[in-house]
Amino acid sequence: MLTRSRRTALLAALLTTLFNLPAHALRCGTDIVDEGDLKFEVLQSCGEPISREVIGYVDSVQLNDRIRVMNIEEWIYQIRGNYQSLEFEGNRLVRITRIR
Repeated sequence: MLTRSRRTALLAALLTTLFNLPAHALRCGTDIVDEGDLKFEVLQSCGEPISREVIGYVDSVQLNDRIRVMNIEEWIYQIRGNYQSLEFEGNRLVRITRIR
């Protein structure tokens, strides 16, 4: 049988593991969105953002004489009182930033 201090330490370690997300991940309810996710996956997990803005363009791929240009779009969410900026290039999530 575990002593009280060992149970407390084990519980603390478990909780730290459960709630410790990588810097590039965001919890939306019970789902986690991560860099590399598609827009539709983020919408399914987090719902509609409070703001969506096209903030620029990026030349992504050059094929022969053609250059593929993609939108850079920023979505803003308010999750548990904190604002989060999600940046998409084309259809892929490339950056998650907490707004202070």
